[in-house]
Amino acid sequence: MEQDKTTTDSRKSKHLNFGERIIIEQMSRVGAPTRDIAAALGRTQRSIQYELKRGLVEHKDSELRTKMVYSCERAQLDYNIQATAKGYALKLGNYYDLALFISRKVKDGYSPDVIRSQIDKKPEWPSLSTKTIYNYIDAGLIPDVTNESLLEKRKRRKGGRRATKKVKKYPTKRVNIDQRPREVEAREQPGHWEIDLVVGPVRGSNAVLLTLVERKTRHLICRKLPDKSQKSVVQAIHALEREYGPVKFRKIFKSITADNGSEFLDVDALEKSAFSNKKRTAFYYADPYCSWQRGTNENTNRIIRRFVAKGRDIAHFTKKTIEHFTNWINNYPRKILDYCTPTELYETFANA
Repeated sequence: MEQDKTTTDSRKSKHLNFGERIIIEQMSRVGAPTRDIAAALGRTQRSIQYELKRGLVEHKDSELRTKMVYSCERAQLDYNIQATAKGYALKLGNYYDLALFISRKVKDGYSPDVIRSQIDKKPEWPSLSTKTIYNYIDAGLIPDVTNESLLEKRKRRKGGRRATKKVKKYPTKRVNIDQRPREVEAREQPGHWEIDLVVGPVRGSNAVLLTLVERKTRHLICRKLPDKSQKSVVQAIHALEREYGPVKFRKIFKSITADNGSEFLDVDALEKSAFSNKKRTAFYYADPYCSWQRGTNENTNRIIRRFVAKGRDIAHFTKKTIEHFTNWINNYPRKILDYCTPTELYETFANA
């Protein structure tokens, strides 16, 4: 003879789960009394009363009237925090708004370390370390955020740089990076840039993104080109010179470092001003197979790939879209800049 065991009976003496909290929210929103909710879940009325207090949040109706209502998500977050609070109490326990702040910033593309720097500026919240925020995400304590939500979570390989491959020299007038002044390598002054292209799919249009990143401030300039030819690159530099004016261009663009792509090898055209025969900037070239020599540009291109995934046809990106993600990158606080933004530092330099 089989025992009569219902789902409701099997839940007695056990903690409420998220499914039951959803039912509590649905029934409480339509005005069901606690005794009816308790009967539906096979719980005591006192348990439901405690649960309703746990999940209270402010809610505004269509007429902007504020009232307190039960939220299953708020109650589940509180339960998760309480369930994992062993030893020292979790700092997040009494700060639901802090958890929501972290969630929103992660969705906006911010790293836990940058989020931590912004929390430190809020005196009403407790200080959190970057590792603590990662731990909270691992434990599922941040609403709607998992490790999959993080744009990057990886361990960087430490150690020496790869050996440089020996290749024949290019038959150009290019000046090698080892002849670049020491202050450029040391980032002692702004005005020294790295240049590269972000390409689209193998099949499709030939459109590419030209990226210029200032080494000291990490400021990004991004322009869409019809193709990756030498002519298109030179025309883009001409356009920048016309935009800044020849005098200011020489001040802002003291030097530019490129890789050995054929699109950057017309040194005379790149260095010569569009307004006269004067030299407008100095071009330097990294060693072949040494992308780390232009690490600022490479890292910035990696951020651009968050917005322009590999395989996407760049011809489909509008000027407004490119300006949008360029502004996002330039206004993103950087740990290496003491959590200032590239825009803040670049404007100080450019307007001096």
